[in-house]
Amino acid sequence: MLVLFSRLDKRLATAIRLIGYALVSWTVFSDRHHPAISGRGPVVAVAWAVCTVCWLLWTWWSWQADANIFESGADVDNYLMAISGGVLLGASPSSAASAIVFVAAVAAGLREPLGRAMVVTASGVLALAVTVLIYHGSPLGLLAYTLGFAAATLAASNARQARMRAEQAELLLAQTQRSHEEQLRTTRLEESTRIAREIHDVLAHSLAGLAIQLEATRALIEHGADREQVLERVKSAHALARAGLSETRRAVGALRGDVDLTGTSPAPAGIDALVADYRAIGNAEVTVSIDGDAARLAGETGQTLLRVVQEALTNVRKHASGAEVSIELHGGSAAAEPIELVVENGPAPGGGTPTELASTGGGYGLRGMRERAQALGGTLEAGATERGGWRVRLRIPAAVNDERLDAAPALSR
Repeated sequence: MLVLFSRLDKRLATAIRLIGYALVSWTVFSDRHHPAISGRGPVVAVAWAVCTVCWLLWTWWSWQADANIFESGADVDNYLMAISGGVLLGASPSSAASAIVFVAAVAAGLREPLGRAMVVTASGVLALAVTVLIYHGSPLGLLAYTLGFAAATLAASNARQARMRAEQAELLLAQTQRSHEEQLRTTRLEESTRIAREIHDVLAHSLAGLAIQLEATRALIEHGADREQVLERVKSAHALARAGLSETRRAVGALRGDVDLTGTSPAPAGIDALVADYRAIGNAEVTVSIDGDAARLAGETGQTLLRVVQEALTNVRKHASGAEVSIELHGGSAAAEPIELVVENGPAPGGGTPTELASTGGGYGLRGMRERAQALGGTLEAGATERGGWRVRLRIPAAVNDERLDAAPALSR
């Protein structure tokens, strides 16, 4: 019954407590052994006065806490209420003073661990026992009250534990929900990063090549080149645009999950196409060395290798147009060997300045290469060389390449 007070409006709960104590006091003053100046009267009067003070303090603490009525208050109040209630019940057995001890027992059970709550209850029982012994009360009544007080404390303690378990379950649920929301945010961020990386890799390469072709076409027109030369450049630009659209469609298909990368051609074929484009656009020298098992250079690994070469060549076009480039890809012949890719370029011919495209970079290409390497458990290093060029080194551990394609030839160039 008292547990229900914790769910009531505090004004209503306070009114009920005060009215309840008024009724208990009425039974005390109506009892044969009521407060007086003779016989048991002084004991009843003092016990009732202490009970009144403790009850009012308990009511006040409950009002101030603005929470569960049994979650606040001083331990001393509980002990004094239990002891004075026990004395009052023993001295005025026909009254409803037992309600005071019951309240103290339940309040202790709801507020304290079972062991400490039982100490409060035991203090009330002990006070009752002493009073019963002094006034020759009923031992059977003492036993009944003892069992009742203990049962009330145990029930209140069980309610407290149930409430704590409910709060812990709510806390765990909230933590689980926050963890799930954080996981969703992380997943969305990873997906956004992957989309941004694919868009950059495709568009940066295609548009960089197209811009260089258009610059070359403009230069030809400004210098009065013949129609065939200009037309050849326009055709090359058109081919680059068409290839860029095709690559964009393929990237969109991969992002949507419509393209299965496990069945794609090994990276060497794509590297050959990139090298051919680079040579055609810039008339620059590119040396390629690829060896090892082609089966280990396909699928997701092959795409990563291809994108790294693509980004490296795009950066050479931007910052060192016309520079010589060397590409070394070691696929290894055994599953235990790591895959290594090194793309290195020398300085621009004649110490040339970077092209107009150099200002379009924002560092996303290098970041994207590193993200691709990390996705495969690999590492990527990029930095300047001693002879004024730039080197990109990718290393993919062997564990990524345990699954091998069937009937793939070995490579050696």
